[in-house]
Amino acid sequence: MLLTLPLNLGSTQTDLTLQWSGRKTKDGKIDPNYCRVLFYLELERLKEMVIDMQVQNRIIKVTFINGYGAVLEEAADQYLDLLIENLEKMDYKLSGVSFVNPVNGKKRDKGLKSVPFSETGPYSGVDIRI
Repeated sequence: MLLTLPLNLGSTQTDLTLQWSGRKTKDGKIDPNYCRVLFYLELERLKEMVIDMQVQNRIIKVTFINGYGAVLEEAADQYLDLLIENLEKMDYKLSGVSFVNPVNGKKRDKGLKSVPFSETGPYSGVDIRI
């Protein structure tokens, strides 16, 4: 499923695009235990940002893809414990957070225990844009 929404961030207006993929439950909904969510944002200062959230067996790995990886990583450090705590309240576990700079391809991982995730296969289905 693909969804684009207008988003106001202070005085800046941008679009938030979300792409969900994953297996379905018996009632036809996306299974929250096994899914992948991609967030696409265009921000005023950080420019283009992609956040890739992979969920497997209620274990989450988050990858931030942005040209300002080191700055973003430093800013995220102060919120990491809060993120872990709030995910645990919803019965999820954070396995890792990584920051990727698409320009130089360098990847930096936060020191959480690494849990392997299967890569999603080729995309098939219908995209709806409103």
